[in-house]
Amino acid sequence: MHYKVSMPEPHGHLFRVELTVDRPGDALVLGLPVWSPGSYLVREFARHIEGVVACDGSGQSLGVTRLDKHRFRVAAGGAAVALVRYGVFAHELTVRTSHLDGTHGFINGTSVFMYAEGREREAHLLEVIAPAGWRVACALNPAAGAGRDPFVDRAETPGERWLFAARDYDELVDSPLEVGTHELVPFDALGKGHAIALWGMGGVDLVHLAQDVRCIVEHFGALMGGLPYARYLFIVHLSAGTRGGLEHASSSTILLRRGDLSSRGPYQDALQLFAHEFFHVWNVKGLRPAAFVPLNYTREQYTRLLWWFEGVTSYYGELALVRMHLADPKRYFRHLGEELTALSRLPGTAKMSLEEASLIAWVKHYRPDENTPNSAVSYYRKGELVALALDLALRRAGSSLDEVVRAVCARYTARGLPEDGIECVVAETLGPEPSRAFFEQYVRGTGMVGPSLEDVGLRIGWRRMQGFDDKGGTPPKPDSSAQPGWIGAAFASGPRFIVMSVSEEGPAWRAGLYAGDEIIAEGGLRVDRPGLWDRMCECGPGKALRLTVFRRDALLELQIPMEEAPADTAWVEPIPSPSPEQKAAFESWCGTPFPDADR
Repeated sequence: MHYKVSMPEPHGHLFRVELTVDRPGDALVLGLPVWSPGSYLVREFARHIEGVVACDGSGQSLGVTRLDKHRFRVAAGGAAVALVRYGVFAHELTVRTSHLDGTHGFINGTSVFMYAEGREREAHLLEVIAPAGWRVACALNPAAGAGRDPFVDRAETPGERWLFAARDYDELVDSPLEVGTHELVPFDALGKGHAIALWGMGGVDLVHLAQDVRCIVEHFGALMGGLPYARYLFIVHLSAGTRGGLEHASSSTILLRRGDLSSRGPYQDALQLFAHEFFHVWNVKGLRPAAFVPLNYTREQYTRLLWWFEGVTSYYGELALVRMHLADPKRYFRHLGEELTALSRLPGTAKMSLEEASLIAWVKHYRPDENTPNSAVSYYRKGELVALALDLALRRAGSSLDEVVRAVCARYTARGLPEDGIECVVAETLGPEPSRAFFEQYVRGTGMVGPSLEDVGLRIGWRRMQGFDDKGGTPPKPDSSAQPGWIGAAFASGPRFIVMSVSEEGPAWRAGLYAGDEIIAEGGLRVDRPGLWDRMCECGPGKALRLTVFRRDALLELQIPMEEAPADTAWVEPIPSPSPEQKAAFESWCGTPFPDADR
């Protein structure tokens, strides 16, 4: 299986692919995946394929018939070789798709490389033809005779090629490529080669970033007993859009906003994303659900365990920064308060369990709408808080989540994690009945997670929201004597004052305010987002707002009686006088001295 990918006219956003298949038989069926592992949504990559043609080794045309949305049949007629050519339009810059323009080509393999049915376990060879001045970065091993190091070399003339070898189709498409004018910084960690390939304009100190990423690699390598790959590549894209990441066995793709690596707060958030995607090396790439063994690229694969693979990974992605001293514990406390706040404001938390959220991620998580807060829960967010609660429970029993993660990986990496695997391992420490009660309440049930932090000298405080942008994580402001009214609605922060969602059974819901309504005025006077908050504070609970809104171009007026705001906003702080045992437990958990409550 020999793939050749080129990009002769990058501004056309079209990758040119040639696939040479030896011994194709009488008929060859080719298909393109409909989803990408790690991103649980059917994305229909085949909609971007065009111009599929085939010929034999002498150039004689072979018939191609499209079978369905993502498969093609090549009438090979017993030819010794079938050569298939096609184009892939790539103009969507996300971590899950592919992108090509005049500065780079990013290839996420599931969206570009077709597989031959029945031949997925054979060796695959990848040849990349780069424009002059471009380099190629990929975690795949160079093929025999490749003659260049893809972590270092750059093409000097058009038509130069890079050759990579993959043991099978899974490894091929799990190894994204960055081809272009990116900056590249190689570094060693625990005796293995790593590199950061960065594309996009932005003020970045790549040497400093590489030092911090090396700390992340070494931390998790020590935690998990070594690095399970030959080498590893971080592909980083800077853009004006949103953040995101996607894990692979020997690489990760990380999308950041341009300023994220140049100021302290966003930089630490970016490091958390690096840590999250890197920990996936063990948790979902090494250890993976038994339901994903083998991978099926043609349809959804269902598991109730995504809360473990994403929630636990989110937990370690944040905690690791504290353990490595790359972030202050107070930042972590703020993060926990924000997560508790976000979860407490979701009516859907009481409707959907973590297992159900995991199972139906294919239709829920990646397709949120205005009713999502009322109907669903995030297996990332609640999963992280459940991981925290489980870690503290294990520590009270003389163990830790660290030990459980290592035990689960050692037991199930080779054969896949069964749906009850986590609970079985946890029960060995907590005991069958306490383990069953924990999973019934927080994983299979819809219990609200309020982890007891007393053992580590912390406490959770609750207060009312103090502004539409109040995400929690901090104590109440000193000047917060005014008690605002509450209507149970969330608003967009753009130039138009748009209702994003309305909480089920809240005042706005009962009064008939809709998601998508544009608020124009309150009490007959023009109002914007800050102005409405001021009015809610002035009036307070028991009074009513008189909102004028546009709804599908119709002008309406709504009376919304305000209620007392719920205490749904959390913060986490150290207790004033922790005992020596609490301080020791905190240090064992976070790997850093207990913080002074007054600082």
